[in-house]
Amino acid sequence: MRLVELRLRDFRNYAAQDLELGAGITILSGANAQGKSNLLESIYTVAVGRSPRAASDDELIRFGQDRAYVRAEVDGVRPSVLEIAVDRRSGEKRIKVNGVQAQRGQLLGRLVVVLAGPMDDEVIRGAPVHRRRLMDAALSQVSPSYYFRLVRYLRVVRQRNRLLKTDAAGTVLAPWDEQLVELGSAIMERRREFVAALAERARARHTRIAGGDERLDLVYVPTVADEASPTAPDDRRALVRALESHRREERHRRVSLVGPHRDDLRFAVNGADLRTFGSRGQQHTAALSLRLGEIELVRDELGEWPVVLLDDVLADLDPSRQALVLREVAGPQVLMTHTVLPQAPGISVRHLAVRAGAVSEEPHVRH
Repeated sequence: MRLVELRLRDFRNYAAQDLELGAGITILSGANAQGKSNLLESIYTVAVGRSPRAASDDELIRFGQDRAYVRAEVDGVRPSVLEIAVDRRSGEKRIKVNGVQAQRGQLLGRLVVVLAGPMDDEVIRGAPVHRRRLMDAALSQVSPSYYFRLVRYLRVVRQRNRLLKTDAAGTVLAPWDEQLVELGSAIMERRREFVAALAERARARHTRIAGGDERLDLVYVPTVADEASPTAPDDRRALVRALESHRREERHRRVSLVGPHRDDLRFAVNGADLRTFGSRGQQHTAALSLRLGEIELVRDELGEWPVVLLDDVLADLDPSRQALVLREVAGPQVLMTHTVLPQAPGISVRHLAVRAGAVSEEPHVRH
């Protein structure tokens, strides 16, 4: 899978930019606030259907303009042309796949990306919603069935919350409880499989990056547990029992308290909770190891490499660790931002300079 051509119109600080992209590692260098991260954001947005950092779509539109547009030409198992346009006046976001208007679910999987960057610190030490998004973003790209099941589940939760606010009778809630159990148990099972596979790969990457003195552990923490069978949990049974035991509290608080919409992940280094006891350096290394493991896992799930987007991941690393990370990055296409061109002996990179929302070609470099 490879992004062949990217076209931006009034996206963030880019007035107009057409960029041809090739295989291998491409370094986007430049001072801060020039547009390096914005370019990676545009790729993620056209691949996934929403920005990884904007609170609203209007933020994607260049100042003084009414519309932002991104177009990506993709080569791979399913060659595609993907387009996304955001209109400030109408409030609409339009998605097209191969010239045909599409929904977000039809976009996912055509340009699969893994994005690592400063926001990953929130995955480690922030609220559980950031960790759920990590699981859902990866699984939705590799499995359309997971995405559509998740969409249905969240609709059930919203409807159930509305009924709880009206103090609806148990007979009214019953069909929504059944759907919550049916969809929620399937989501939990898939997440558990994903986290187990991700933990194994992230641990191996972390061992190499951190030097072998630290062991990274990643554990899936659902809101409900099957105490009768902790080693082989029955998520359906656990959800049914949890709904029954939380019935009174849910009615009192008027919100759904049980289900995968409240799941979490736990990160630990050498047994110590990383969120509470980890240093900033440990948290940064764990987040990077997590994403490197995700790249490998997505490759294994899909049978082809994702496009790798690394946003300022080298900032807090010394030159030797920077070179190590560059050697650890795998995949046919990697786009990486940094303030300067990093030193990486034996690695050939394409160098693009970013200045004030414009990209210019620099000579190819082989260290």
